[in-house]
Amino acid sequence: MSTASMRSSVSYDDDETSSSRRLLTWLLVVSVLALLAFLLAWGFGWVRFTTDPRIAEIQKLQAESRDRFAANGGPATLDEAKEAVAAMAQVREKIEALPPNLRMQAMAGGGSFFRSTMQNRINAYFALPPDKRQAELDRQIKQEDFMRKAWEASRPAGAGQAGGPGAGGARGGGPGGPPGGPPRNGSEDDRNNWRKRMIDSTTPQQRAQFTEYRRAMDARRDQLGMPPSPWR
Repeated sequence: MSTASMRSSVSYDDDETSSSRRLLTWLLVVSVLALLAFLLAWGFGWVRFTTDPRIAEIQKLQAESRDRFAANGGPATLDEAKEAVAAMAQVREKIEALPPNLRMQAMAGGGSFFRSTMQNRINAYFALPPDKRQAELDRQIKQEDFMRKAWEASRPAGAGQAGGPGAGGARGGGPGGPPGGPPRNGSEDDRNNWRKRMIDSTTPQQRAQFTEYRRAMDARRDQLGMPPSPWR
């Protein structure tokens, strides 16, 4: 082999070795940065391989409330309504005490409570023949009235109406607001994301049934001389 060929081969080997070293250096740098990012996320609670104990406690309370109060679409007595409002208040307070990165995760369970309750009410209505549905609406209106009274009883003396049922559900109002609504101190993005998840979790048929059910409920309340449902 000529001297020129040998020099060319050595130069090529040096270039290849240099490229390998640069690649190895970049891989080490990226690995270190990724490790630091992971440790930072772990320290701030953004990454967890197990459920945060605070979330687990809230999920347990939500499941207990869902099993106890959602089965029949709502409370059957005023005392049950007061218990439901107290349970919602307890869950809401715990959610509001969470850091922002955990709050949305906890709110998802509340949305499940709301969907379960509302779906049970809708199913109970459509499961009956048309001539029996008005009686079912009357039963549900009575339940709503129990919840309204329980909510009013839970409010501090002298509290205004702005945070009451209905208003509270849309903007994360008081503890007696519709179950599953975003917390009072949630941002507008939090509320929009919550609404989007509620819509995305339903089928077109469910949304059509809800529209028909809501129309029938509002019409019945109007016949009885009552305002629209405070829990809509």
